[in-house]
Amino acid sequence: MKKAIYIALIFGILISCSEKRTVSKIKSYVKEIENRTDLNESVTEFNTENLNGEIVGGTSIYELTDKDNNLYRIMIETAKPNDSTANFEFYYKDKELVFVKVLQFKNNSTELDTIINSESYYKKGKLIKQIDRKPTELNSEQIKLLAESYIVYGLGTE
Repeated sequence: MKKAIYIALIFGILISCSEKRTVSKIKSYVKEIENRTDLNESVTEFNTENLNGEIVGGTSIYELTDKDNNLYRIMIETAKPNDSTANFEFYYKDKELVFVKVLQFKNNSTELDTIINSESYYKKGKLIKQIDRKPTELNSEQIKLLAESYIVYGLGTE
């Protein structure tokens, strides 16, 4: 019985170390992408109008690619009609999502309030770690689907 407990304990430690190592590698990869100077950034912007034709929000999409059109990052900044803003950062490696950062703010007249501040780490399409710096019910699977929809947009017809 003790042997089984020790084996389970060792297995748990190995899994924990593997997760930490993977997250560390992803953080290094993200930093590397941010420091690269050979990548090209393109921007797409559009406005959201109300029924009277007044601009009430908008979205900017920033794509970071190399000369062979390999996608490394997509950043989305969006302002909504309800005065909230959201920023999404999706990092890809070989067309696979590896890291997501989500920040959402609610503007009120006296201060900027953070609604969501979350980071998610993925390996082979599976969430391995999510860090929520603000209590939230952010669904990592929905965020992954959003990231996949933007990779289709970012790569055009892929």
